[in-house]
Amino acid sequence: MVARALNKNQILLLKEINKNQLTITALIGRVSEENKIPVSTLKLNSKILKKLNLIIFFNGDPVILTPSGEFVLNLLGGEKDA
Repeated sequence: MVARALNKNQILLLKEINKNQLTITALIGRVSEENKIPVSTLKLNSKILKKLNLIIFFNGDPVILTPSGEFVLNLLGGEKDA
């Protein structure tokens, strides 16, 4: 059910945020380049994830998963870093 509520780009972003400690701008740039997804698409999806309270990012700090974001990622089969 959760997988139906989020699109593939949002799921990809959650997984990448879990693996990296980058700013949202650096993360989006990297994901865009590696997966050939337009930056604008990833920006929109990151804003949606933030609005859903699944991620937090602010003024150059690394983007992180919220506890809700970690929960959703675990439901989707992603692994939380120890």
